[in-house]
Amino acid sequence: MPTKVKLAQNQKFNSRAAIRDLLGGNLVDGITASTKTNAMLLFANEAELYTDYFYPKGTYENCLYTGIGRRGHQDSLNNKRYTLNIDILSHKKDKRALLVFEKRESKYFFIGKYQLMETHQNVQPDDDNNLRRVFVFHIKRVADVFNARILR
Repeated sequence: MPTKVKLAQNQKFNSRAAIRDLLGGNLVDGITASTKTNAMLLFANEAELYTDYFYPKGTYENCLYTGIGRRGHQDSLNNKRYTLNIDILSHKKDKRALLVFEKRESKYFFIGKYQLMETHQNVQPDDDNNLRRVFVFHIKRVADVFNARILR
């Protein structure tokens, strides 16, 4: 196992499993904590319930990224993934990188290292078509590469 990891913008991964093997985390959630580096992994996917929005159009400089939790209010303690949303809100304090990946067709691409600039809440339908509160994270790309030591 390598003791260092390096990611470069548009680096391609053939599967989520390849990202998990390199960085840790789980295979399903749109937000997951890396178990091998001090980072949070965020996955944007055009086929999801809600669309994460990159802007200005045609760039990846900024993103409005919707928090995690497909049913019920994302700010509720009943949301089993509530702490992952809080991890995004506190990533600067915790000195955790936000690493964004985008799924295009069946491949994943590293977009860059991001930083939370602000957040707001919105109302959107959930998987059951019930309206609920969601977090919308305003994140800005701060680096096209990510270098880190493997923690474990």
